[in-house]
Amino acid sequence: MAASPRPPRLLALALAIGVAAAASAGKISAARTPISRDLYHSSDSLLRDIKALVARHSDKLSMETIRGSNQGYSAELFVVTFNHLKSKESVDNGSMVHVLLSFGQHGRELITSEVALRLLYFLTEKPKIAGVDMSSFEKMLENLVIKMVPMENLNGRRRVEAGEVCDRRNGRGVDLNRNWSVDWGKKEKDYDPYEENPGAAPFSEPEAQIMREISRSFKPHIWVNVHSGMEALFMPYDHKNTTPNGASAHLMRSVLENLNHRHFQDSCVVGSGGGAVGYLAHGTTTDYMYDIGKVPMSFTFEIYGDETAPSNDCFKMFNPVNKTTFDRVVNKWCMAFLILFEEGLRNLRDAQVVSRGSLDNWVPIGGDIVERSVARKSSRERRKLEGFDLGMQELRTYFRLFMLSTFLLMFMFCTRISKNRNRDSGNILDT
Repeated sequence: MAASPRPPRLLALALAIGVAAAASAGKISAARTPISRDLYHSSDSLLRDIKALVARHSDKLSMETIRGSNQGYSAELFVVTFNHLKSKESVDNGSMVHVLLSFGQHGRELITSEVALRLLYFLTEKPKIAGVDMSSFEKMLENLVIKMVPMENLNGRRRVEAGEVCDRRNGRGVDLNRNWSVDWGKKEKDYDPYEENPGAAPFSEPEAQIMREISRSFKPHIWVNVHSGMEALFMPYDHKNTTPNGASAHLMRSVLENLNHRHFQDSCVVGSGGGAVGYLAHGTTTDYMYDIGKVPMSFTFEIYGDETAPSNDCFKMFNPVNKTTFDRVVNKWCMAFLILFEEGLRNLRDAQVVSRGSLDNWVPIGGDIVERSVARKSSRERRKLEGFDLGMQELRTYFRLFMLSTFLLMFMFCTRISKNRNRDSGNILDT
């Protein structure tokens, strides 16, 4: 789902029925399709390959391990940073676009971490891809700093590798994409306590705490939470059936629609997670990144889903099972990220969110993020947006004045009636 890691409604219901039946028996039903070990890395081998890649390209890549614990439960996240100008002692003076990517937030979605690994290869070793000139992205990458978490839910991933193939939760049974603070803990009618356990409190889980601290220190302009279950490009919101208002929402939708048209031939679902999938998700990472983290472009990408898979065949439902499909999905989405970086960089600079300025243009007002510097935009489209926003402001002002004047008139009318009654009462007594 958009910011939700579940598949589309019918697929989710089928999965919930299968998991619920298994849970009632005290265990998760075994998947029909085992993990394809010839296609997919184990968590340990994937981390080894990433570390080797970082060692080969230490001029562009660095890696750190961040550990956290809470009430006896511990987790660690591996964070890879790509900076094309790292060796050139570049200074980030506000012109660099910061991109934060998370993969593998749900343990069963192995394909997402494979995309992370391949994307690092794309950024550093520039493999030849039919019809694509990777050198054309070189200049664009000089303007980016990318932080990537290839496997956010390492403990949950190891549970999957141990045989619990339908499990998406972390090592102590919490859904990390329900553990954030925006609308945390709310339960819909179709709430599944096994699938969507939000934890004891917002940020009760070390993984979520670490991701929050990364976002606070790095201050990304672009955030993408990568899941599988369908093919979709989602923007906020997940917890309600609407998208944000104002220039920021227009900016996000423009980027997604351009990406969908350029790269996917308009085949992906585009919109809010809560509106496009058919169910609401509360306490998601992307809603927090937008509302609280003030990230101008906050997205959730769903990169693959097999709706024909049986409800208990979780591996097949969320991951390609043959090499042809595996390679197609991984390469297609790596290219999608490169195009996203290009579109995001261009739109953020056009909107003057980055360049000589900083992220301070974006402030939360009533749950939405709006841009202060709309007046500085130069294109005809932005002038139209400015006029629209100003017009809405004037309408709101007139409405407030109308309500105030109505209240005053009602007060005067009631006062007049009260005086007349008092006077009539006095006349009767005199008589």
